[in-house]
Amino acid sequence: MNNYQGWLNVYKPINITSFGVLKKIKKKFCTNKIGHAGTLDPLAEGILPIAIGKTTKLIQFINNQIKEYEFEIKWGEQTSTDDQQGEVIDRSSNIPSYKDISFKLKELTGTILQAPPKASAIKINGVRAYKLLRSNKEFEVKKKYVHIYGSDIIDSTKNDLTKIKIRCGKGFYVRSFARDLADNLDSKGHVFSLKRTKVG
Repeated sequence: MNNYQGWLNVYKPINITSFGVLKKIKKKFCTNKIGHAGTLDPLAEGILPIAIGKTTKLIQFINNQIKEYEFEIKWGEQTSTDDQQGEVIDRSSNIPSYKDISFKLKELTGTILQAPPKASAIKINGVRAYKLLRSNKEFEVKKKYVHIYGSDIIDSTKNDLTKIKIRCGKGFYVRSFARDLADNLDSKGHVFSLKRTKVG
């Protein structure tokens, strides 16, 4: 038995799950009482707060904090997973202008309705959505209210890629936002890269 407790501010690399990071730390500290605040997709990188010992009781409070992400949206292609891992399911030749993207980002501020990606851990009748997607099952994901505190374009030098910084609340899916942003701009799009830069 050990008395380790506290927070680890881990930087999760791409191509590993958040649970995979927990397993490595659990082995390192020889503890079973461990958890993380805010899951990051395998293709995402960035800050992953890890709680050890009694500190796990505070995870719910960290999850309620504002999170900040930087992501690239690739225009012209919608994928089955809303990121570059999925198959292309729809295309558009329309690439929105800087002005139109900037205007729409300002419009999409505050509380909005958002449908989580079908490739997510949301449960549909007790089954994870991503498992239903892999089994080629037909299903719908319920929309829920999420909050956007603000977003800005930070790079638009590449024709089909736009890099955006966004500050959002609990339960927000950047992949869903990229998909919906593209739809609102009469285009198609998916997340090409994703990094969480701040929690709280």
